Amino acid sequence: MKEQELSALKESAVYSAANWAKTGLGYFTMCDKVNDYIEATGANRAIDDDQEAIRYGREAAALAINIDAIHLLNKAEEQKLNEALISIADDLPQTRSRGFHR
Repeated sequence: MKEQELSALKESAVYSAANWAKTGLGYFTMCDKVNDYIEATGANRAIDDDQEAIRYGREAAALAINIDAIHLLNKAEEQKLNEALISIADDLPQTRSRGFHR
């Protein structure tokens, strides 16, 4: 993915996250945009599907969104957004087993 596309995804996620934190509207839109950004960063992939490594990668990407949105929010809104982003990051995607199947 090109840097411009990744930057556009992040900007969209930051805008929707800040909008949700201020108004309380559009939670599922924010979740979708945050998850799209996290997927684009590659945080959902790790060697041997290590769940802990995936969780840390997702949290790092979510905190990058929080850092970019922090100047748009007051303290209460930022704390609300931080809790929501960590919750989204901890909701790990389902991984496929690479084992043999009958």
